[in-house]
Amino acid sequence: MRSESAIQPAIDYVEANLGEPLELAQIAHAAAMSVPNLYRLFYAATGHPIKTYIRNRRINEAANRLRHTALPAIEIAFDCGFDTYQTFLRTFKRTTGLTPVQYRESANIYSFESFDAPGPSVTAGGREEALDRCSDVRVMHLPPMQGLGYMHAADAEEGIEEAAMARFRALLTGAGVDIAQVRLFGWNVDLPDEAMTSRCGYRLVAVHEQAQLAAQGDLRPASLPEGMHAAAWAPSGPGDAITDAWNRLLGEWLPRSAFELRSGIFLEEYQQFGGRIARMKLYLPVSRGREAVSIMIEERPPVRGIGFRAEGEQCEAHADEAAVRWLTERIPRPARRPRLYMGSGSSPDGKPYCQLVLAFDGVIEPGGGGDETELEGGLFACLRARVHGPMGGVKESVLRFLAGSPEYATDPGRCGYVYYEPDSAAAPAPRPMDVRQPFSAIAVCCVPARRRLKEEGKT
Repeated sequence: MRSESAIQPAIDYVEANLGEPLELAQIAHAAAMSVPNLYRLFYAATGHPIKTYIRNRRINEAANRLRHTALPAIEIAFDCGFDTYQTFLRTFKRTTGLTPVQYRESANIYSFESFDAPGPSVTAGGREEALDRCSDVRVMHLPPMQGLGYMHAADAEEGIEEAAMARFRALLTGAGVDIAQVRLFGWNVDLPDEAMTSRCGYRLVAVHEQAQLAAQGDLRPASLPEGMHAAAWAPSGPGDAITDAWNRLLGEWLPRSAFELRSGIFLEEYQQFGGRIARMKLYLPVSRGREAVSIMIEERPPVRGIGFRAEGEQCEAHADEAAVRWLTERIPRPARRPRLYMGSGSSPDGKPYCQLVLAFDGVIEPGGGGDETELEGGLFACLRARVHGPMGGVKESVLRFLAGSPEYATDPGRCGYVYYEPDSAAAPAPRPMDVRQPFSAIAVCCVPARRRLKEEGKT
């Protein structure tokens, strides 16, 4: 039995008794396991020690009551299972960054949802969709590894992995390395050239777990850093299939997990069978201890910029290619600091579409494939996260919040979007579909919201 399913009875017991004193022995008994196993399996499944989980769930319940009732804070504290009011005040401030009085008056929304074993997910239309696409993801620790490396450079991304692998295998064979006895890793890099324009690079490393490989020619000593990774399998084939697998890790699994993206390389391991590459294993750098996030209700202004829209299969990649081509041809490199927005949905005929909008300070003339575009402003429920790509899991979290909120609901009459804001002014604007290029940016998922009518109540 997987750890997620094994600890679900413990989760259910905690949820049913949040307002009561909770003893670990009682929780373990409800899950039919020992206390040591409860500690181990709970942390493995949720990424949180069980005591931290209980504390954060109690703060979540207290925050909801502070926002939606007029009950005194001291009464809320005891109703949510805190043994003293002083403990509640100290824990609430440390967890949310605000005192109970400040929280009641702020627009911040603290959210720490209960953990559920993988099951159906909520979508904008209320439909249920299976989460089987993420069931194979496993979190593991990669040890440091040493081997031989090769850097392959090209002017275009298309086909770079295949060309790099063919050259690398030829170099290894020429050096007398038995390719069947090594592990092959690769990742994408940017290579600035003398003209200050980015060339495409793909770095490959061969690791032999028993023998040390000798450097020669274009094969140089190389190392892979250790660290925690979320790993998933992908078929060996067209680049679109690999990109879809990365999108699944970043946009679907990560936002629903108890982990967060850390700095590091997006690693691809080539699994060999019978002298050919049979499949790939993707390693996404992550860290434990995901902090509870706040969903903010914000009034956002309209966004005006240069838009690029594509429909049908691979619409995200096509819109991204058009935006990058326009940016490269029309805007000098030092001035390429646009604010990047991405929206998606279905057109009237049912085709999926993706729209990218580049917003600049100052006036930028459209043309060359880009159209003057405006994203509608208004009230939005916004969630910031260190993920990118389709952002399906992040959007689901916002939709769950709005579905259960007595004060706000989704506004289907307007389109939402994802806004990418760099961690610092020096960080370049990221390319949302270029998922194998790590960057330091915050993705803000903005879902259109409205205030509920009094007669609506909670739906």
